[in-house]
Amino acid sequence: MGIFKEDLINFGNLIDTQVEFKLRPEDFKRIFKDFDFIPEDGLLKIRGKKKVLFLRKSFEFRGREEEDKVYTERDYNLKDLGVYLRIISADGIEELEKTGKAKREGEFLKLSLYEVFKNTELYQKIPDAFRERIAITKYRIKPDALSLFITVTK
Repeated sequence: MGIFKEDLINFGNLIDTQVEFKLRPEDFKRIFKDFDFIPEDGLLKIRGKKKVLFLRKSFEFRGREEEDKVYTERDYNLKDLGVYLRIISADGIEELEKTGKAKREGEFLKLSLYEVFKNTELYQKIPDAFRERIAITKYRIKPDALSLFITVTK
């Protein structure tokens, strides 16, 4: 389901509606240049390389979907939004934390998706008046993409 400008003009209809935004591996690559994001059914693999002395060693972080573990941070404006992945394999988590867009919180990785989300073509079609009112309600990891389900808040 896509967002159309006609839908956005009628703000009242969007309050209770969830819209699916698909974040594909190429969307992640624009922001996380040194990492490869590989979505599978319910699992997100993040591959990269880390420096060990003079060598570069490959790693693969694996996180499992926790559908309702999402966050939206705002002060006056939308500040950040993202998801929590249950850590299955913590390999490379230090490299992800160095980006400033990931943080380990217990058995979860808090992954900020705000920059990835903002750089999608679909986000650019949302009128400015509604961009600051977006909130994530849930997410799903599908074989081709990580899908965010968003709604507009009052």
